[in-house]
Amino acid sequence: MLMPYLMLGYAAAALLLLVGVEVCSRAVPGLRGVRILRWAMISAVVGVLLLALRSHAPNWISILCANAAIYACILLIYWATAEALDARARFLPWGGGLILAALGGQAFYVYAHDNLLARVLISSTAMAIVAGATAALLFRYEEPVEEWAQSGWSLRAQTRALAWLQVANGLDHVARLVLSVVYPPASYVHMDVIQAGFTYVNMLLNVAASCGVIWLALSVHRRGLQKAAGTDGLTGLLNRRAFEEILARDLRRANRDGRTLPVLLLDIDHFKAVNDSLGHQAGDQVIQRVADALRDCMRPSDVLCRFGGEEFVMLLNGATLDQADEIARRLRTEIMLLTRLPGGLRLTASLGVATSRAGELPEELLKRCDEALYRSKRAGRNRVTVDGMLSAGMRGKPEELIPWRALSPSGTDSARPR
Repeated sequence: MLMPYLMLGYAAAALLLLVGVEVCSRAVPGLRGVRILRWAMISAVVGVLLLALRSHAPNWISILCANAAIYACILLIYWATAEALDARARFLPWGGGLILAALGGQAFYVYAHDNLLARVLISSTAMAIVAGATAALLFRYEEPVEEWAQSGWSLRAQTRALAWLQVANGLDHVARLVLSVVYPPASYVHMDVIQAGFTYVNMLLNVAASCGVIWLALSVHRRGLQKAAGTDGLTGLLNRRAFEEILARDLRRANRDGRTLPVLLLDIDHFKAVNDSLGHQAGDQVIQRVADALRDCMRPSDVLCRFGGEEFVMLLNGATLDQADEIARRLRTEIMLLTRLPGGLRLTASLGVATSRAGELPEELLKRCDEALYRSKRAGRNRVTVDGMLSAGMRGKPEELIPWRALSPSGTDSARPR
């Protein structure tokens, strides 16, 4: 089998991928990693074309420049993968040093001591290390909880599939390294079956890895679009549509597993007076401050949403009813302690907590939560109601629970809540 024909086939595949990368980048602007992948494909085309010139060009072109381009290609694929995931490419400087060392070894075994087997071992070792680094990057990737929570779209399947693909790529290089020692290659112009087989498999794996980067970039882009569609523009929290989808999903799981699922609904007291007295800009600032306070109190498993207007809802995954009560009372206290609000406001909030029942629908659970909230309102506000009953310690007069300062529509202070 002639190596030039195999290399020309590899170049054709890389060229087609380069065209695909260009099409994707133009059709979907802003894809992360695609710009770097473009240079990886250019390097691949240049490298394999130079390898195909082995018997027609000097060694510094057909060996050193060719291998430099191919090494650059695999390192750029690593970088493109990190860029697509918005992850730190920690291996990049080490990979650059590895490439320089490999090229130094190639030059030594071309000019100082011509040894084809040594060059094969150097190339296989270097490329196996880069493939391993790419696999490690993908395996270590920890998707931020808020990313998949707000988008409903996880990258776990993509990252795991591409990680195992890179493992296969690395094992291909290791196997080539071992078998090359056992069965040393005789010629690069007329390749033996072993070298031809490894070259062909490596071509397929690198093409698949490049396609995988495009897949990953498109998946990240899709997740970003879904996150944007499910995000409240003022607070950055989930919006109602996204929350209802997550609630329906988690409620199905809870019903299937025989668990209960607490939901907490919070409403800022007298918020209309803030807008009427200080304007909507001040009202927006209040909403943002409350959202920040609630976000700071979240557990990693909780899901927080701006439900509409001055209402917020929190899904308390894994919490018992008593724990949900404790969380609600802590949130009430945090809002009471907010300072430096527009107009020197002091805020309070009313909260309602309900926990799911077997076979209950999401809208039924939210309705009971809403009823609990309005029981807190009717009882004097600044209270917590849990499954229809006022929480312990919430049965005093409102003014005993907090030093109250609310704004009347005219902008003057009122001594009692309305």
